[in-house]
Parts: sequence; C-alpha cells; structure tokens
Amino acid sequence: MMTQDGLLPLYEQVRRRLLSEIETGRLAEGSFLPPEFELCATYGVSRITLRRAVGELCAEGVLIRQQGRGTVIAPRKLQQSISLSGFADVVEGRGHKAGHRILGREDGADAPAAASRLRAERVVRFVRLLEIDDRPMTLETLFFDEERFADAVGPVGTGESFFATLRASYGVEPEHAERVIDVGFARASEAQSLGVSTTEPVYRIEKLVLGAGGAPIALSHTITPCRLVTLAVKN
Repeated sequence: MMTQDGLLPLYEQVRRRLLSEIETGRLAEGSFLPPEFELCATYGVSRITLRRAVGELCAEGVLIRQQGRGTVIAPRKLQQSISLSGFADVVEGRGHKAGHRILGREDGADAPAAASRLRAERVVRFVRLLEIDDRPMTLETLFFDEERFADAVGPVGTGESFFATLRASYGVEPEHAERVIDVGFARASEAQSLGVSTTEPVYRIEKLVLGAGGAPIALSHTITPCRLVTLAVKN
C-alpha cells in the first residue's frame, strides 16, 4: 500500500517503488510486469495512477510495452567502449555470456565496395546475431578476406568469435579502427531479427578494423537498439 506523501505525486511514488523492485531484482529483467489489477491492489492505487507510473518508466527505457503481450522489464544497458575490443571481449569481460548466431553466409560475396575497402579479391560475408546471455543485442554484417583468412571461415561459421579465431590461427591483432556512427530506426527485417519495433532508435556503426601497417582486417556494419547500450569513447 502506498502512503500519501505531500512532497511526491502518487504516480511518482509508484514509479520509484517499481524502479526499486527492478533494481533489486525482485522484478527480473526480461520478465513481464504482473497484471494491472494485481499491481493496483499491491500499491493501493487506481489504474490511472499505475499507468502514469508505468508510462514514465517506459519513456525512460526501463520498461518496454509489447503489443498484445504486456510490459517487459528492459535489460540493463551495457556500456560498450568505442575501442578495439571485439564483442565477445567486451561482453565476457563484464561477466556475461557472448553468443554469435549465424543468420546468413555468402562465400565469394558480391560486395565490391567491401572488397575494395578490404583490398581483397574475394570476401566472405556473414550475417550474425550477437547475443548477450542468450538475448539478441546486435545485428552484424561482417566481411573479411576469404583467401587471407581462409582458416577463420569455418570457425566463424559455427559461431566462434572472429577476433579470437584470428589470434589463435594467425596471431593477428587489430591496431586501430575507423568508425562511422549514426542513429536511425530499424528496418522491418532488422527489427524482426532483434525483436524490436520499427519505431525504436538504433545505433548504426560501420567499422573498418586495421592491423599492422594499416592492413585491413575486417569490415562490419552493426545495428544495436539504443536502449541496450551506452557508447563510451576511450582514447
């Protein structure tokens, strides 16, 4: 039961109570909120008050309304450094499980722009869904030189980390990267893969990774919902 606090509107008290239960794990990320009638009874408030509180948390990205399903607790944002670290390095370094689900593969891809930037005669293209703790996080299109890194094609095709494979098979380490970052909305096919709506903002990042002597290693295009990550720049 909520108490009447003259300093805070009732909906704000409910918002704070919900937020506290989310932050302490009583309402787990990825789970759905209990039904409205149950929450109204728990907090002793009207549906109008509850909906105002829930609406505020949706606007903050803490909750996500899913049409026809309910309201889900959003995963906590992962701080993703704009550094040379690969996806698996960042995720596993923070105690999470990284996954690479292969959605498509094209050997000898018809991608002249990618081949030119990679200075390659023949490139392979992978479309991968990068997952954190088995939840979709990033949709990635990855290109690399199919002949230069032939021993990486098989492992990447079975879901292994590309950069970990390069280290193990070739002793290759990235030295710097060129990036272009934009914000837009997910297209229908992208939204379906990521499990988001087409009205949700996403980061679009193009990254060219370079190795020793400025030799290109890989080109990627990634799409990540803004609510899932905070981008941090490291010099």
